[in-house]
Amino acid sequence: MNLEENIEEEDVEIDMSPMIDMVFLLLIFFVVASQIVDTKVAVDVPTAIYAKVPEDETGRFLISVTKDGALYVGHDVVTIEELKQRLEPELERDPKLRIQIRSDRAVRYKVNEEIMEACAEVGATDLIYSAFEE
Repeated sequence: MNLEENIEEEDVEIDMSPMIDMVFLLLIFFVVASQIVDTKVAVDVPTAIYAKVPEDETGRFLISVTKDGALYVGHDVVTIEELKQRLEPELERDPKLRIQIRSDRAVRYKVNEEIMEACAEVGATDLIYSAFEE
């Protein structure tokens, strides 16, 4: 009695195309996600006892002020006059424009006052300053 059968072993093949598709999808995701990450100008934001986080932080026009008094809109260095010129079309587009000012803790009040006056001159009224809660 011969119990051994002639079983030919088949080569097992793995279909690599779904794995390659997944690798390309992950690659595309990380490339796109890395472009979305918004880096801000380095500012040492002050702390405050009564600091409040606004309920809605989205859609704010961001102005950053470094410790040497340089104004940034996004990543561009601007003067007070250029700030006004940038705010005017934004206010025409959205009259209820909300502005967030990230000012370094070492910046003198005079610089912040000039920014507030510039915003008021073009008609911006919704201003908030960034601060960490103590």
